[in-house]
Amino acid sequence: MTVLIVGGDYVGSFKQLIASKRNVQVEHWNGRKKGYGKRALPNETKLVVLVCDYVSHSLAHAVKEKANRNKIPLLYCHRSVNELRHKLIQNEELADATGCCPYACCTPKPIRRLH
Repeated sequence: MTVLIVGGDYVGSFKQLIASKRNVQVEHWNGRKKGYGKRALPNETKLVVLVCDYVSHSLAHAVKEKANRNKIPLLYCHRSVNELRHKLIQNEELADATGCCPYACCTPKPIRRLH
């Protein structure tokens, strides 16, 4: 299972926070090069975190469209680790009784966007 972080230059604290919550692989696209808008999302992606402060509008739109097409939850965040922590906790509180949360579950669920 993979969590994709799009945007930002130094996301070590984001990676550490996500990896401590779940046993997942974290991939990071900084979005500085032209080709990131044309890249395909990794196969095992269960959540996309978009760091809004550091991406262009065209990259944000391309990632949003790819997440919609693949029915992957998309989480919008600014550069604050505390904001990301709050949104992940809020997402886990909405998990069902089996403990299956939207970004770690294998069954398709409706797309949720947290702003």
